[in-house]
Amino acid sequence: MNSIPSGRFVVLDFETTGLSPAMGARVIEVSAREVVDGRVGQEFLTFVDPGVRVPAEITQITGITTAMLEGAPTTAAAMRQLTSFIGSSPIVCHNAGFDRKFYEHEANDFLEGQRVRTLCTLLLARRLFPGRASYRLGSLVGEMGIVPSGRLHRASADTFVTTQLFDRICADARSRCRPEHFDHDMLHRLQRVRIAGAYDWLAALGSPDSASQRNSGSAGSVTQSASSVH
Repeated sequence: MNSIPSGRFVVLDFETTGLSPAMGARVIEVSAREVVDGRVGQEFLTFVDPGVRVPAEITQITGITTAMLEGAPTTAAAMRQLTSFIGSSPIVCHNAGFDRKFYEHEANDFLEGQRVRTLCTLLLARRLFPGRASYRLGSLVGEMGIVPSGRLHRASADTFVTTQLFDRICADARSRCRPEHFDHDMLHRLQRVRIAGAYDWLAALGSPDSASQRNSGSAGSVTQSASSVH
C-alpha cells in the first residue's frame, strides 16, 4: 500500500437485496476496511438483518441466505457502528454511486447531515486504464493479478481486492504527476476529468494552464449505472 496518499481512508462495500434503496432494496452485509498512511488496519464486518427475506437471485450471486442473517445486528445497530467506524474519513468504493446511496439511505439517522466524501475506483480506473473490455471489479482485479481473499460478491472479499486496486490506481496516478500534487483532493478531481484528457491533466498539474484544464476537464459524464457494480 505504498502508493495510497497519507491519511485515513475507508474502503466500503455493501451486499444488498437489490439495486436501489428507493425500490426497497436493503443492506444485508457490510465490510469497511481502513487504510491509514498506506497501511491496512481494522475491518468492520457484519451481516445485517433488515427484517426482509433475501431474494433467491441474490443468494445465487452472493451465497447469502435469509437464515444466515438470523441473529445479526439490525439495520439501525449496524449503521450506528458503521458510521462511528467511518467517521469523517473519505470512503473508497468500486462504483461509489451504488454504495453511497445505500449508505446515505440506511445510515441517514446517524450521519447527522455529515458530508459523505467518496472516491470511486471504477471512475478512476476508466481514466487511468482506458480501453479495457470491462471495468467490473472481478474483471479488473483478474487482469491485474490481484487474488481475492475469498468469494467475490461478498463484502470482505470485495473490500480486500478494492483496496489492492486502489493502491494500483494510486501508483499509476502518482507516476503521472509531480509528487507535491498527489493527494486525496487530486484523486477526487481526477475522477471527474474527461477520460480522454486524464493523462494530460495529470501531467499539467501545477502549470499555469492547470486551472483552465481543471474547469474544462470536468465536462464529461461521471454517472455510472448500478448494474456495473457487481
